[in-house]
Amino acid sequence: MIPSRYLRPLVSLGLGVIFWPSIAAHSAIVLTVKQDGNDVVVIGSGSANINDLTSPVQDYDYTNALTDYQIHAGPAAFSNDPNTPDVAVNLWSGITGPTTFGNDPNIYENPSSGFLDDLFGIVADNGMGQSLLVLPLNYQSGTSLAGTSRFSNLILADLGLNPGVFTWNWGMGQNADSFELRIEPVPVPAPLPLAGVPIAWKMAKRMRSASRDSPAKATS
Repeated sequence: MIPSRYLRPLVSLGLGVIFWPSIAAHSAIVLTVKQDGNDVVVIGSGSANINDLTSPVQDYDYTNALTDYQIHAGPAAFSNDPNTPDVAVNLWSGITGPTTFGNDPNIYENPSSGFLDDLFGIVADNGMGQSLLVLPLNYQSGTSLAGTSRFSNLILADLGLNPGVFTWNWGMGQNADSFELRIEPVPVPAPLPLAGVPIAWKMAKRMRSASRDSPAKATS
């Protein structure tokens, strides 16, 4: 009989062996959008399991733009700018999720960023009710991705982005995966009267303590 002190480690090991393939296969992409001083930044990382996605559409001159239905991390790419290298991507269909994450269909902002990052992101609606996963042209399933887009001299309200978490999913079983967009709300500074309350409270305590410790006046 196996001593009880060994049972828990063995059970944990057995469960890890059973569920490890599905755990290892899940490798979500996360894009975080937040205010950074006078700019808005989009920071992306993670990897994608594309084994259940087939027949992507190829685009050899893809433009990184932000609207209320598409967002990307990575370099800017403009076909009319000879100083910017073309960016080739695959557009993968077969994913499900929200068709928008903003409130202004007229937004079209181009980021200012370097050209060394990967270009990847999401198109929530391609105009035909389909969501598309945007990945580098020769992307291999499970390969790590990293990229940043910076939108200078703008705030989240200018871009029409709704704070919250938006998720797209695809695949089944061990090939199930997801893309998560996190739009962080702009921190609201505390009103000045509230910010001064702790200081006023400390001063009142000191005055009360000083009054309590001072000798009482003699009465005639």
